Amino acid sequence: MHSIQQALDLILSSSKSFRTEEVSIHDAFNRVLAENIYADRDYPPFNRSAMDGYAVLASDFTNSNTELKLIETLLAGGVANQKVTSGTCIKIMTGAPVPEGADAVVRVEDTVEKDNIVTFNVNAVKYKQNIATQAEDAHKGDLIIKKDVALDATAISVLAVTGKSKVLVHKLPEISIVSTGNEIVSIDSLILPHQIRDSNSYSLKSFLKTYSISSVNTIHVADDKVKLTEVIKNNLNKNILILSGGVSKGDADYVPEVLISLGVKEVFHRVKIKPGAPLWFGIMPGGGVVFGLPGNPVSVQIAFKVFIEPFIRRCFNMEAIQPMYLPLFNEKFKKTKFTEYFPCKLVNKNKVTGIASTKMNGSGDISATLGSHGIAVHREEMDIIKENDVVEFYFWNECK
Repeated sequence: MHSIQQALDLILSSSKSFRTEEVSIHDAFNRVLAENIYADRDYPPFNRSAMDGYAVLASDFTNSNTELKLIETLLAGGVANQKVTSGTCIKIMTGAPVPEGADAVVRVEDTVEKDNIVTFNVNAVKYKQNIATQAEDAHKGDLIIKKDVALDATAISVLAVTGKSKVLVHKLPEISIVSTGNEIVSIDSLILPHQIRDSNSYSLKSFLKTYSISSVNTIHVADDKVKLTEVIKNNLNKNILILSGGVSKGDADYVPEVLISLGVKEVFHRVKIKPGAPLWFGIMPGGGVVFGLPGNPVSVQIAFKVFIEPFIRRCFNMEAIQPMYLPLFNEKFKKTKFTEYFPCKLVNKNKVTGIASTKMNGSGDISATLGSHGIAVHREEMDIIKENDVVEFYFWNECK
């Protein structure tokens, strides 16, 4: 039986790129960048006014109520026709290029303009005051966005500014999710007292959307070897195949047997984790991977965070998600000898941010994770987490 780290190392060692593709900036949000983005010119590309005001010579200001002659008005997008010399000024709008000769901008709120004479209600003006100088943000050729990060709204803005109407991103994997079990019915089916509706395919698809993976094939199959064999055989060409249910030691848990019969190489079966110990992982003949998850909803959700998400990130060449370290505001006792993951919500207590565990009646509890912000870790070597002890915490949804 593997430790969590041993299992994760084996999973990550099986990762490989999904390749790359070029997409329009309109479709790039939340995709993982596959190229470095460099500044195509200086930013700002010129000395730019940071205020609506007047472009002046700082040396003209030796006392308050300085008066200067207004010789021109300059809007953003324009270029001054005249040069600022001692005793003159040019009215300038935010974003406009600072005129030749000027070395400062005085904001309009500190002035009075009348009959082309501007009176300045300031005692002194500093050199380059209210001027964003050329290249202070970036020089031409500087690395602006490092590859292998998810493109959020701020990154999309930078792509637009640097003229990247198309961008190279990591391709999205082809994924199938198979829910197994005679007791499972679709969300739209008439349900009998002894049946439960499929929820795992919906939670898994929702987690995958964090990485813009929305085209996912979902299938339900009963605990029938022939039907299960047919379904798995038809999905051996996927990059990732995720099965929920049928991996434990029950009489109808056929998944491991069927996978092996179809040439899927078993890498490991069972991990020292609670919930989710029966986890199965293997490599398909075509090089894709199979995750066989226990069927209970909390086990599925935690297995995604602990094992599947790190695998996807490694395939995208993204950095691993680092935990936050927060105090647990309640005591927690260990139920097993394994490392346990448990849902928590963020709490503010006496101006300190920490976490509190949510009520959980086992891994089949449909609402155990509802309202939680993520999961915390109770390491196998710790019998008790005392109140205010600091623990590792991972948010449910985080794509950086």
